[in-house]
Amino acid sequence: MISSETEQKTDPTGLPWDISDLAPRKDILAWIDQQLETIDWANPNLVAFEQKHPDYRPRMFLRLLAYAYAVGLFASEDIVEACYHDEVLRFVSDGDPPPARSIIAFRRENRGMLQWLLVEIFKNALKRHFKEDFLISPGLRKFLADAANSRIDASRHMDRGAREE
Repeated sequence: MISSETEQKTDPTGLPWDISDLAPRKDILAWIDQQLETIDWANPNLVAFEQKHPDYRPRMFLRLLAYAYAVGLFASEDIVEACYHDEVLRFVSDGDPPPARSIIAFRRENRGMLQWLLVEIFKNALKRHFKEDFLISPGLRKFLADAANSRIDASRHMDRGAREE
């Protein structure tokens, strides 16, 4: 039987809520940046959309939310607050934290991207933790996708609960 202390430290899949238990936070941010480099940021549709909507900062939002969710920070209000107090989140948000409602909207519109980034973080963290490169089987990939979804769902539920208060 799993103790309540263990349950609090791990998500429903058994991964630690704070992935920095498996890898340093600087590595987590580096893995996020590495994955973001694979995106075609010069796509004309994206460039046009960003020019029309200057508050839409997809790189910043993806970095911010992927990092926050990876280290166990879920509620949008908590993420915004942490941007003022946490050195890494202040850096990631460029010293200009987005409003909580913008985080909620971005998460809703970009769930697939966030899931992909979190799965990549989890894969890298497990490889670093076990100190070896190994093949990610379809079963492990599904497990990691479930872990990513549990974090995104937790953030959604926390935000919904905050609105109902």
